[in-house]
Amino acid sequence: MSPAKDRVFRDPVHGLIELKGEDRPIADLIDTMPMQRLRRIKQMGFAWLVYPGAEHSRFGHALGAFHIAQRVAKRLELAPALARHVKVAALLHDVGHGPFSHAWEHVFGGDDHERWGGRIATEHAELRGALEQLEPGLPETLQSFWGKGYKPHFARKLVSSQLDVDRLDYLLRDGHYSGAGYATYDLDWIIHAIQIATVRPGTDDPDDLVVDYRRGMYAVEQYLFARSYMYAQVYHHKTVRAAEHMFIKTLERFALLARGGAEPPGLPIAGAMARGEPVSVDDYLRLHDVSVTTALDRWAGIDGPPAADPVLRDLAARLVARKLFKTFDLGDDRAAAERVWPQAVEIAERRLGAAGKSYVHLDTARHAGYLASADEELHVIDHPKYGAVTLSRLLEDMPLGQPTSAIRLVYAPELADELRPIVEQALGRRR
Repeated sequence: MSPAKDRVFRDPVHGLIELKGEDRPIADLIDTMPMQRLRRIKQMGFAWLVYPGAEHSRFGHALGAFHIAQRVAKRLELAPALARHVKVAALLHDVGHGPFSHAWEHVFGGDDHERWGGRIATEHAELRGALEQLEPGLPETLQSFWGKGYKPHFARKLVSSQLDVDRLDYLLRDGHYSGAGYATYDLDWIIHAIQIATVRPGTDDPDDLVVDYRRGMYAVEQYLFARSYMYAQVYHHKTVRAAEHMFIKTLERFALLARGGAEPPGLPIAGAMARGEPVSVDDYLRLHDVSVTTALDRWAGIDGPPAADPVLRDLAARLVARKLFKTFDLGDDRAAAERVWPQAVEIAERRLGAAGKSYVHLDTARHAGYLASADEELHVIDHPKYGAVTLSRLLEDMPLGQPTSAIRLVYAPELADELRPIVEQALGRRR
């Protein structure tokens, strides 16, 4: 029997992504249904409504994260089994995502995408079989990897932390496809600067990831500036956020109807999730951007009779026709937001009835995007002032050139004339 052919993908961000030699068996994972489903989930949610080129999928991003994991594993000279775990975890890290990425979890959040990923790796027959063929027990190993129980812990940080292969890829990829010029940083030098060092001597897990300040901190700062700009200018663009909140409001209305016994046809699996019913992995994997977009078209009346519920019908019709909500920028003035919000709700409910809250939203978007929990913290060594220090501590001294957050009032356009005076009045009081 002839050996399997090498697999090579031509990627616009990284060039050639190769699965050959010891990595060739990992390519069999790519052909499984859970991985192929990622071709039908957009990487940037609704950003394509503002940036027409931003229609790339989570499948391409998964390959990119895998490619960077290959490079990092080689740079750190990881043991073969550990390197395999990191590379497979990077390739499959998004396999549990729902349609339209994180917006979905706002409505159907029960299990986040990492918990779904663990379930898919262990319960989906095809993927589980491919993982077992690669390494006996690998499905459970991945589940512990995503569940934060894997040792050494620094391996998980390579896939999920302040400076991981996921973020290192999507920043470059999203910048490329959106056309934004903010996402440039020196990937090669960051990989060169990452090291493993003893950070917790005397414990059962002493080693951790570190960055040598003198060698790599300028590249890391460049990366952090790029992230800050991409969040402020692309991910949290006011129109992108408005579209995301319209989508969330639409699905919240659907979930309300499903729980109340008036579920409209078109998305039965989501209806079961809304009612808290158990959903199998096979059913969950039937959810993706295409199936949800088809349901939105149906509710809007584009494909057959529209939804009977007028609010669901209206929200879906606006979204698919790109008749999006507008925003008033409140800066970072929380006091003004607290004054505006109850008045905005009163106006919306008076104009649009009991469902008025579906047409107005107070959006607080944190632009930082890199804030880490304790188990995701990155260590910096050889700092001229602090010696050894965490990256979060250094960020406190680093002016990133963008506001750290933005508060916006998102509203249906027909409410503009009544909302504008109360917004201006609230902001004027501050001045």
